[in-house]
Amino acid sequence: MTDQFYLIPKAGLTVRDPETGEALPKGGALKPKSTHWRKRLKDGDVTLGSPAGTQAVAKSTVKDKEPKA
Repeated sequence: MTDQFYLIPKAGLTVRDPETGEALPKGGALKPKSTHWRKRLKDGDVTLGSPAGTQAVAKSTVKDKEPKA
């Protein structure tokens, strides 16, 4: 089990990192599984995601483009 997860802010929201004061990038970022980030996730301010270019993203994109019989 990892102690971090990739979080993406909800469209239109600015979600700040409590340690740095910086806004979470629109494309998301890897953040620790802290009380703060778990609360943001529960409240719907952020969603779980994965960094662009990972296999998880590539697999879902390929599946969406498969022709239907």
